[in-house]
Amino acid sequence: MPASGTTPVLADIYLLDKQLQADRSRSLEQLQERDHAIGRECVGASNTASLLHWRDAVADNSAPQPARWLNEANAALLLRLFALLAGILAMGGFLLASDRALVNVFLLLAFFVFLPLLLSLVSGWVMLRTARGSPPPVSALNPARFVARWALPEPGYLKSASGLLRLLILKYAQEFALLFALGVMAAFLLLLTFNDFSFVWGSTFGFSDGLIARVTSFLAAPWASLLPAATLTPEIIGETRYHAAQLDLGQVAAASRRGWWPFLLLCLTVYTLLPRLLLWLLAKRSYRRSIEKAFLTMPGASSVLARMRAPMVKTRATDPDHEDSQASSIISEEGAVLLEWAGALATASIQWDVARQLQAGLGSPGDDLDSIEAINQLRPPHLLVAVKGWEPPMADLADVLADISGVEHCTLQLVALPGRELGGSAYRDWQAFADQLPFRVTDVVALGVPGNE
Repeated sequence: MPASGTTPVLADIYLLDKQLQADRSRSLEQLQERDHAIGRECVGASNTASLLHWRDAVADNSAPQPARWLNEANAALLLRLFALLAGILAMGGFLLASDRALVNVFLLLAFFVFLPLLLSLVSGWVMLRTARGSPPPVSALNPARFVARWALPEPGYLKSASGLLRLLILKYAQEFALLFALGVMAAFLLLLTFNDFSFVWGSTFGFSDGLIARVTSFLAAPWASLLPAATLTPEIIGETRYHAAQLDLGQVAAASRRGWWPFLLLCLTVYTLLPRLLLWLLAKRSYRRSIEKAFLTMPGASSVLARMRAPMVKTRATDPDHEDSQASSIISEEGAVLLEWAGALATASIQWDVARQLQAGLGSPGDDLDSIEAINQLRPPHLLVAVKGWEPPMADLADVLADISGVEHCTLQLVALPGRELGGSAYRDWQAFADQLPFRVTDVVALGVPGNE
């Protein structure tokens, strides 16, 4: 059985679409037999995992495509390494280029805290617009576009679903920004280990010590009560004030010159790393949900799932001694329970090979309760509900099915009138009805059996 929870990628949508187009040349009987056999390997699997397994099972591997070394995974790996290295070089270059190992904390906060925080807010705004269905255009300078270029076997495919490409770019952009922040913090800690930097502050505008104390206290508010050592005292702020004409720092205590680094490290963690981590998790979740929805709503995918989960239907003569006798249908599924609603099978020549067959919808409410209780006790892996497909769904049936517990998979078997076929509107009405039922997996299958032709 395929592992549940498997997440498709853009290439899976491309391959699924190609396979669904190829299946249009096959007969319905061939598709039903093939897909039912594959579906027996996916009992209990999610819709996504089942569809992925089906695509792999029916794929034509006789002429495999040559593997490209630069695909989505390799392109993403290259940019991950580049983002991490860029963060290390950015912080390393900033610290090592400081004159006399004097690090201006204003510049460090501006380049590595406030600017990344502003970019995180912009990314959050972009994600909000994307979630509302009006994503802004992607910048040509976004490095994640390079990864998206290799996400599909054919460039230019899936233009109608360009929103997925934007979400993919957004997810990778947050990941690369997160790795850049990790590189910045790694370089900051590593260089502080092997170098003696002095953190000072100064400005031509002549900010007062009190103003700097209030600003730093505001920035340290998230961790001040838990990590008081990562806050700044008025003494440290006063002693580390610096101007370019000041050549002798001997009077400044070494503890004060080094007292800024815990505060700066927490600023990098809270205002640079943490927002990117949250945005990356949100973008990853949003992309996963969107691509699963696009994968399952691909035209033809629901028909594949219905064929995979439909019970096997075979025909045979009612009289073994006469080949020309009237044919009947046998629907067989081991362990399944059949619930016939409102006498739906009265006009159908169908034999059911199931664990148990029950009825509801014709007798008293007590009879319906007995059938519900029997199903709840059996807890079958698959519940088959035979209904009159030509009639609209009734609220009474919804009430009965709502009282059933312990069943995860339910299939509505739509029985047609003899000599007639179910229309598309009837199938859509029953599909909408099935979507409201409290089962993990609910299918709608039209019984195309001889008794109903």
